[in-house]
Amino acid sequence: MMDTALIELLGSATEPSQRAEPDDPTSQRILEAALREASTVGLARLTVEDVVRRAGVARMTVYRRFPRRDDLVGALVRRETQRFLAAVADGIEQADDPRDGVAEAFIAAARFARRHPILRRAAHTESALSPAENAKLLDLGATFIAGHIHGEAPGTPSQPVRWVADVFARLFMTYLAAPPADPDFDDDDELRRFAHAVLTPMIDRALSAGR
Repeated sequence: MMDTALIELLGSATEPSQRAEPDDPTSQRILEAALREASTVGLARLTVEDVVRRAGVARMTVYRRFPRRDDLVGALVRRETQRFLAAVADGIEQADDPRDGVAEAFIAAARFARRHPILRRAAHTESALSPAENAKLLDLGATFIAGHIHGEAPGTPSQPVRWVADVFARLFMTYLAAPPADPDFDDDDELRRFAHAVLTPMIDRALSAGR
């Protein structure tokens, strides 16, 4: 699957109307095998044969659920993207103060990335995305973040909010590709202090400027 198609899948996975993936035990076993294989060889080199071997199921068992390789990769990408968004949403919900939501969302995203086998691989693998594809991926992330900052306010996110969301998306992708030593990307408490000291004030200023 081409990187452009992968980015489109990531975008579709953020849509509320996106259909749920099959949750029967065999389908999940296949997807878990695909996740483990992709963490080793990357999504681009993922093959149905290797997934069959890892899952320990018959080839036709896979093809009945995922007729094409692209169907399997698409199901895996949607499932993992939805898991990522769920982790971020859980982080936001744990914040007592709505202003703390961005800090908890940032920490939840970092924690998910640290633990996720494909994202851990991406952090140590040179990106094959073109500038246009990178821009599309950043736009997806910034749009999601801007929507969270804007919340249930009427209208659409203001320009200052969109600017801050773009900065946050770029920051997260940079931290993922080249984890910083300060703040320690593996230390939730340090990330929380960083978020409160740097990110939350940026949001406050953006919301004030957009009024």
